Amino acid sequence: MRIRLTLLTVLAGLSLVTAPSHAHRMHAGVTEIAVNARTAELEIIHRIYAHDLMEALDRTGLDAVDFLATADGMATVGTYAAGAFRMADTDGELLEPAFVGAEIDGEFAWIYFAAPVPAEQASFIVDNDLLAETFDDQVMMTNLRFNSLVRTAMQGPGRRTPIRLRFSDD
Repeated sequence: MRIRLTLLTVLAGLSLVTAPSHAHRMHAGVTEIAVNARTAELEIIHRIYAHDLMEALDRTGLDAVDFLATADGMATVGTYAAGAFRMADTDGELLEPAFVGAEIDGEFAWIYFAAPVPAEQASFIVDNDLLAETFDDQVMMTNLRFNSLVRTAMQGPGRRTPIRLRFSDD
């Protein structure tokens, strides 16, 4: 009896580990922002679940890879992400990142932007609302790496306001 119970427990655990990716229960994503030493630009990289992105774009009947293979799909993703993510410099001046592209890798959508590095770098303001209009429980973690320091902003239920990340003691 004990061996059977142990075997059933192991099988139940394996079923959770191997469950389909579309069965995730948490709506979460990560944005990484850092200066690219080669291009001297801020790189902004969003990673979210591809099927959540397709739902936010009202394209649930389409395959995300096929959708992004079209010019219209690429433009739609760029426009959507540019409107849902905002970043400002120390003085509150909005940066205007340029959409670089997007791709699907497994269950994730990767969305890329680039922007000039602001002259004033004591702090930055981030407002990351990706997927928040579609999923009430959406959580976005934004990591900003600057001058070998990393600051993190968490936005989600109950905390959707812009967050200032400081890189100086001012």
